[in-house]
Amino acid sequence: MTINELVDIVEGIAGVKLERRYNLSAPKGVNGRNSDNTRILALMGWEPSIRLREGLQKTYAWIEKEMMALTHA
Repeated sequence: MTINELVDIVEGIAGVKLERRYNLSAPKGVNGRNSDNTRILALMGWEPSIRLREGLQKTYAWIEKEMMALTHA
């Protein structure tokens, strides 16, 4: 998944459209990372139980609730 795809999901959850600006002169960092969960499954019997979008929805709702509490305190 690219950063742009991740932003697409969060935009959908938040109901907003962000202006994306790219600094192409900045250092690139790593080209990509992959998560291979087979080792943690084998060693600890754990695997993700929630889909990314659902997890982001729950995280967004929690952050929104916390921010609302701060603004109404």
